[in-house]
Amino acid sequence: MRAWILVVIGAVLPLVGGASLGSITATEGSHTWSYPVQPAAFLWMSVVLAIAHLLVLVGYLEVARRTTGLGSTLARVGAAGTAAVALCELWSGLVARTDLDAPVLTALDVGYAISGLVIVVGTIGSGLVLRGTGSRFALPLLVNGSFLAVALLVRFFASDGLGIAALTLWSLSYCWLALSLRAASRTRQAAVSGLPTAG
Repeated sequence: MRAWILVVIGAVLPLVGGASLGSITATEGSHTWSYPVQPAAFLWMSVVLAIAHLLVLVGYLEVARRTTGLGSTLARVGAAGTAAVALCELWSGLVARTDLDAPVLTALDVGYAISGLVIVVGTIGSGLVLRGTGSRFALPLLVNGSFLAVALLVRFFASDGLGIAALTLWSLSYCWLALSLRAASRTRQAAVSGLPTAG
């Protein structure tokens, strides 16, 4: 399957998974990590989110493969941060029944924050470097990284509802990166075949 298709799936999967599994609410356990979602549904939702992160990670690796130098390296940094977030999602699902005061949840929050910052540094850094080369990936990366930076601030310093909305917008912004990967593939294929690109 083409890389850009995987990225699109990864971008929309959190929205679909959240809408379907997040509606399975619990009436008890308001002191637990998964509340108001039932622990079993929360675990499955965490698995869906982890898969989504791994799918969009393909986009970073594809950018790294198609570019060189510091821009490529920073794209790999973004990929590493994305892999770390995927692990945090799985960890989050496994501690669904954990009391909100448990130290493990503080460690989980730290893991999310550090992983997110790594993605921001890798994504925005790569975008800035590639902008100087005229790469079609530069602007999608800059927008995506900026969205995540805002989402992290909102998530940790504002309400959970606004945080989830901001993270959803960040996730959907990967679609732009996917389209840029698709365009790059078509341009490359046209160059190989000697035919002009369409659209």
